Amino acid sequence: MKKTIIALLTIFAALTVAQAAFADAKVGCVDGDRVLREYPKFIAAQKQLAQTAERKEAATRAAFDKEKDEAKKAKLVQDMQREMAQEEEKIMKPILKTVNDAVQKVAKQKGITVVVNKSLIYYGGTDLTSEVISAVKR
Repeated sequence: MKKTIIALLTIFAALTVAQAAFADAKVGCVDGDRVLREYPKFIAAQKQLAQTAERKEAATRAAFDKEKDEAKKAKLVQDMQREMAQEEEKIMKPILKTVNDAVQKVAKQKGITVVVNKSLIYYGGTDLTSEVISAVKR
């Protein structure tokens, strides 16, 4: 019983400290999906990735159809998937960095200390989505 009371008091103290830490936090939110959908470089990247995937799938399918060994067929598919993941990371990394930098810049300009995905907000917070979209398009 004594351990339970100590554990509850510890949890209560931790929650009180967390609440105090976020008491002065100004929360903003961003609809990340909308930002990406309206970012021309993201749209172009999606098209480029789709074209690359088509080429790699066609090449893999041709090699797959010629191959008799099931283990080698599986390796062909795994290699293609790995190559596509690497290609996607290479293309998307600078785009996502630009979006992240824009979120930070807009938040700083507005005095926002915490930014979360808009889907996590039920009520309140300052929506920064339009400003972030404008910032990435510049």
